[in-house]
Amino acid sequence: MPELPPKPEIGLPLWLLAELTYRCPLQCPYCSNPLDFAEQGKELSTEQWIKVFREAREMGAAQLGFSGGEPLVRQDLARS
Repeated sequence: MPELPPKPEIGLPLWLLAELTYRCPLQCPYCSNPLDFAEQGKELSTEQWIKVFREAREMGAAQLGFSGGEPLVRQDLARS
């Protein structure tokens, strides 16, 4: 039986994709946004997200992506 190649080291996270909210004003038929999560209303606060972003940066993340339902429904996004 041939030997398996060595397992590669796990590198630093290069990118954080932040699902800021599941809320969305649209009803796109192809969307995979879990609508039942949007009804729960339990989102991270602005301060909690800032902590996550700082921790990701400390771990080596160089890029940040905003996703979710529609991230721009968060009123705090433009001020942060």
